[in-house]
Amino acid sequence: MLRIYHTYLRLPMLVRLGIILILILYSSAVLAHFFEKKTFPTIFEAFYWAVITAGTVGYGDYAPYTFEVRLLAILLVFLGGSFLAFSTIHFASAVVKKENRFFEGKNMYKNKDHFIIVGWNERARNTIYAIMESIETSEIVLIDDSLKSNPLYQEGVHFVQGKASEDQIWIKANIQKAQIVLITADDNLKESNADMNTIISILTARGLNERVLIHAEILTSEQTTNAIRAGANYIIQTSSLAANEMVNSLYNKLIQK
Repeated sequence: MLRIYHTYLRLPMLVRLGIILILILYSSAVLAHFFEKKTFPTIFEAFYWAVITAGTVGYGDYAPYTFEVRLLAILLVFLGGSFLAFSTIHFASAVVKKENRFFEGKNMYKNKDHFIIVGWNERARNTIYAIMESIETSEIVLIDDSLKSNPLYQEGVHFVQGKASEDQIWIKANIQKAQIVLITADDNLKESNADMNTIISILTARGLNERVLIHAEILTSEQTTNAIRAGANYIIQTSSLAANEMVNSLYNKLIQK
């Protein structure tokens, strides 16, 4: 008996309340049948009446006439109304809680063949928008530990809050079924520290998925080899790209003169 009670306590709240409600309805049906066998010739008919009364529907096909059953009907109406109100509030609360978890980056991503972007900055934002425009069917997961909420919630981007150096964060992003990973450099760190952070993130992702394509942004040329050794397939050297762009801009200005 004690084992059954402990099993009951482990059940979800709504399931426990449902069991209690069924027991109350069945007990009410037995009592209604006992007090008014003429109105309720079988327990099933009494149970049907108890459910309809507790649900505050009241079809009127069964109407008790004794004081005991009428009092029972009043209790069932109050019980049913309270249970329905509690259930509505509970479900609404569960929906809001789930939505908040999604907004705060606490939910696991469950689809596959998606893009994972690590780090929130202007480069990441532009990349995400470019992916959305060029590949309509792609889904994107954003990993970042500095954000407290999803910056692209309305755009449908799935957000995972946490550090990309931790296994559980990559697992939340479903790295095992991802198609491509892009790791951007952390703008809040020095270049050398940002590169080390990127390399650790590469190692973590590669350890969880040997086949996924990893693109990594490296700021210092010294760490390019280490990033490749860590498992990056492609290296993006933004400092070199920026330098080339500056030279081209200066050269074009000189030509125009």
